[in-house]
Amino acid sequence: MNTTTSTMHSPEWLAKLRLARTAGVGPVSFRKLMRLRANACDVIADWDNLGPKLPKLAAEDSIMRELETLHRHGGKLVLQSDENYPDFLRELPDAPLVLSVLGDITTLHARQVAIVGNRNASAAGIAWSKNLASELVRAGVVITSGLARGIDTAAHEGALAGGGRTVAVVAGGVDNIYPPENSKLREAIMAQGCVVSEQPWGMKPTASLFPRRNRINAGLSIGIVVSEATRHSGSLITAECALDYNREVWAVPGSPSDPRSGGPNWLLKNGATLIENAGDILKDLPATPAPYAPRVVQADLFGAIEAPDIEFTANAEESDDAPVTTTQKIFGLLGSVGVSFDDLVRQSGLDEAGLSGVLVEMELEGHAAREADGRWRRT
Repeated sequence: MNTTTSTMHSPEWLAKLRLARTAGVGPVSFRKLMRLRANACDVIADWDNLGPKLPKLAAEDSIMRELETLHRHGGKLVLQSDENYPDFLRELPDAPLVLSVLGDITTLHARQVAIVGNRNASAAGIAWSKNLASELVRAGVVITSGLARGIDTAAHEGALAGGGRTVAVVAGGVDNIYPPENSKLREAIMAQGCVVSEQPWGMKPTASLFPRRNRINAGLSIGIVVSEATRHSGSLITAECALDYNREVWAVPGSPSDPRSGGPNWLLKNGATLIENAGDILKDLPATPAPYAPRVVQADLFGAIEAPDIEFTANAEESDDAPVTTTQKIFGLLGSVGVSFDDLVRQSGLDEAGLSGVLVEMELEGHAAREADGRWRRT
């Protein structure tokens, strides 16, 4: 064991990582475990007494090997409780417990727009997506995508060509290059952004891991652009995640005769915002993603899409009482129809000064607007 690496982190930090790397422990079950004992060290120390169906703990040696290997390759590993974990990702109920990062980790805190779409994209779709990414980075936006063939590759290449930064969220470990032909692109991304994954070093990408990757794409971004995508593609799963997180969904219209336009056209019919150029995104783009608030389901907009299994815990069906921030609470009370300040005071339980502070901050970040009659609404 490399003692230099092991002393970089506290026993509590290492205990949290060990829990996060234990098979079957997802965000919900992790929070439940942490409520059973005072800290992660105590959870591990009393593991055998916490329940009869708990999985086998991840081996301590494997945790140290992961850390040492990542460190040797210039990477970083951040836990959800760390200061350098992105705040707008941390607040989500299914936020990854851990992120492995190769490259500039500060890129994860920048204003991001995700561009996703078909792996078998048309030449026109690739050219358009690449140009969109270039225009967005010139306006200071970071482009996020999944390093897949087709639209993803075009998005990353466009960002790099525009002299901007880009984030590649991968399904396997950050060391796994998939597809293999994107090895040079991955190196370029690390030089002008970062590659990120919630999976450990050495993990090969499998079909079940791609939906998990898609939710990180949505969670890191203010919104997602769906370029070319078939009706039941992974890109539409990303759109579903974006809606769940109060992120924007933009779609690029296409010919009804092309199956690759089926996804975006269907999104447009169901409320997504039509875009034709970068200006359509930039004109109302807020500084940060909208605060998370549980979505009120009126109709199952994406009912035909198989929802990603992102928990992988034996008790995933149980309810979870994750704490809700004041901003999330206020954002949840706002809608497209204005509501009076007095009503917000009564429903939020905040005093007038506290509520005013939250509303002004949300207004400055582009997530709330005050109408002429003094009512407040979401933007």
